Amino acid sequence: MNKLTKRIFLVFALAVWGCAYFNTFYNATQYFEEAEQEIVATSKEEQLSKKSEELLDKTIARCNLVVANYPESRFRDDALLLRAKAQYYKGEFQSSRGSLERLNLDFPESPLLNEARLWTIRCKWKIESSQSSLEETLNFISELEEDVRLSQIKSLRSIAHTTASEIYQAYGEVDSTLAHLVRAAESASNRLDRMNAHYVIAERAYEEGRLNVALENYRKVISAHPIPKRVEASHLQIVRIYREMEMWSEASKEIEELTTNEKFSGIRADLNLELAKLYEMQGRDDEARKRYESITEDFPKTAASAESYFALGTATLYDEKEYGQARKYFDNVEREFRESTFAPSARVRVQEIDDLLLVTEAIEQLETTLFGDQVKKEEADEKAITEAQLLQPNSKSVVKREEKTENFTEESYIEISDTTQLYQELSQRLYSAGELKAFRFGDEVEGMKYFERIVNVLPPTNSTAQALYSLSYLYDVTGDSVQASHLRDQLINEYPDSEYAMEVALSQSLTLRDAPAELMVQGEKVTDRDPKKAIELYESVLAQYPNTRYAPVILLTIAHIYDRSLNDLDRALEVYQQITSVYGKSEQAQFAGGRIALLNKFKESIADTTASSDSTNNGR
Repeated sequence: MNKLTKRIFLVFALAVWGCAYFNTFYNATQYFEEAEQEIVATSKEEQLSKKSEELLDKTIARCNLVVANYPESRFRDDALLLRAKAQYYKGEFQSSRGSLERLNLDFPESPLLNEARLWTIRCKWKIESSQSSLEETLNFISELEEDVRLSQIKSLRSIAHTTASEIYQAYGEVDSTLAHLVRAAESASNRLDRMNAHYVIAERAYEEGRLNVALENYRKVISAHPIPKRVEASHLQIVRIYREMEMWSEASKEIEELTTNEKFSGIRADLNLELAKLYEMQGRDDEARKRYESITEDFPKTAASAESYFALGTATLYDEKEYGQARKYFDNVEREFRESTFAPSARVRVQEIDDLLLVTEAIEQLETTLFGDQVKKEEADEKAITEAQLLQPNSKSVVKREEKTENFTEESYIEISDTTQLYQELSQRLYSAGELKAFRFGDEVEGMKYFERIVNVLPPTNSTAQALYSLSYLYDVTGDSVQASHLRDQLINEYPDSEYAMEVALSQSLTLRDAPAELMVQGEKVTDRDPKKAIELYESVLAQYPNTRYAPVILLTIAHIYDRSLNDLDRALEVYQQITSVYGKSEQAQFAGGRIALLNKFKESIADTTASSDSTNNGR
């Protein structure tokens, strides 16, 4: 090969080698710019699309080739910076910072160090969320060198102001957030960046309720933004703002113009949804309902149709009280559009309606068991109160317990205990229904009816204090402070040791005596020397405070005295059985169950011994 041929070959090889690394970096740049266009058009709540992820991965791969395979390339510092940006957008902030540190280390004279410094600050904020990131960003803005190319200064300033706005937003400083976003728009080096800045200003202003500022910037977006998706979203937001500002005619006109324009067919379902909401705000409920129904028919399987089903369910639940139909609407929300933001709330509503229907059915069954025919209900109520007085004696009565119960058999006590248990369950079901109606479905009047039945119709139960507390709150909410105060006084007087009375006392800075505990101490003092007197004292505690939290402990103490001190096994068994019937889930009930089994075996043993003795005597 002659010298000329060698020279030609060398030049050709260098050209091919140069083209190779240039093309590799050029491709990386193209991939990144395509990804960045989609990223800036994505709202902050949305994740990167699969396409953007792939483009960023290709960018990083091409940059890695330039850095690894072409060590003498003049694009190595560019490749490191581009790789850092791609890693940043992927959320790989540590890797991005590593690429930037290598750029600083390998290329201390690179003209890209200023831009690298800004991206390093951005990475630091994402990793550490420290106040120093804000100070560094503001310093960067003020220190931009004047001899840098004008276009680069504008671009860096825009990014820096955007970064400052993100940090201020994280600290909740709205004015500073918006101010830096405005400066980011002013500093943008091209139309896309400028319009994106205006879009972000509009979004932040809308979130903060600054509707006029949002409206102004959304209008700028629709006038010049090159991305149709952003223009559509801005038109839709303008309609929402008109509606929220009660600019009815402007909203209607905007909707009409957009729905008849094929260019905006992609948001037609959302525009119809806005029209339905507009009708609702104007009190045109029938028109709103028809519009929601038409959305479910004309735009099925969309976010708008899912929201329409939720709106129909809400109206049916609150306005018409048609729980079954409301449930169907709510059940359709997730079926219509699984990703709907209303799907979680709809699931909760379905469960709450199911709970209400079940508890209502249980109430009806319990009432039938307790009262039978409705005609006999009043008689049943009187019987229930008599039985409750028997189970929790009245200290005002001069008739002794022995006289009151002498005609009751063991079966009578079991029947009464069962009835008491049914009343406890009924009161719990009534409370659940009232809670759902008043606090979940917003129907205070209907909810109060359930609570009032617990307080005024049923005998005292474990739910009475809670019902009084809820009633007092609801009367306050509905404006009857006098009745609310009366109910709070009743709660403190009748259930002073309940957690609800304590809550009321705490809110009113009152100090409550633990009267049941004080009376129990008196009983404990006389138990050894006068067990019958101790029983009277304990029973007086139950009579005065029938729903005290100490009730199972007191009953177990009474049973223990009959069992161990007075050797009255029959009476001990009666009280043990009462504990297991009324307080079945308590520790005292578990102990009582063991004693019942042991005492019954003991009684059987005595009976067998007596029978055997009688048989022997008869044989003689």
